[in-house]
Amino acid sequence: MNPISFDAAYEIERSRLTTFFRLIILIPWLIWVTLYGLAAFVVVFIAWFALLFTARYPTGMYNFVAGYVRLSARVYAYAALLTDEIPSFSGDPEPNYPVEVDVAAPQEHYNRAKTFFKIILYFPQALIGGYGFVIIVQAAAFISWVRILFTGKQSTTMHEALLVSAAYLIRSNGFLLLVTEAHPRALDLPSYQPPADAPGLPETAVG
Repeated sequence: MNPISFDAAYEIERSRLTTFFRLIILIPWLIWVTLYGLAAFVVVFIAWFALLFTARYPTGMYNFVAGYVRLSARVYAYAALLTDEIPSFSGDPEPNYPVEVDVAAPQEHYNRAKTFFKIILYFPQALIGGYGFVIIVQAAAFISWVRILFTGKQSTTMHEALLVSAAYLIRSNGFLLLVTEAHPRALDLPSYQPPADAPGLPETAVG
């Protein structure tokens, strides 16, 4: 399993009101995540040198960047309609939030070569994410937005598309931020059983 865990509880009934105004509601969080992200990238730049010389990620720096990964993941999930519950402004673990995201403890030893060539190693992920999963998230979020506005419900198909795509992008982001050396895998997610009456299930699965 990837050191960055990600999962989102499936919710059938969704709020039409908060869905319609989702991007407007998000403005304060987007500003905060941007500022946090700028600080995180400065920390990562410094940590890059520390990793090259010591092969260890300084604990304080790691915790700061891990907090950014958690917060940005929850904000991204809320923006993509994986949940209707507004996230907090904190980067701390929040086990009671519908979107479960956490980062494992830092590795005991980091590979200096992988650290030095991180951008090159990240390049395939950027292609897969930028030209694949980002497009899937945008399309699935738009379809979900329209569906929720008209029906007040989310389908299992759109939920799964958002979940798989968001998980890859979030883990890829953690890879770039030096948090992990594990390359993300598209289907590295816990399995779940949707309710029998969930929209989007094939006819044979109902009942």
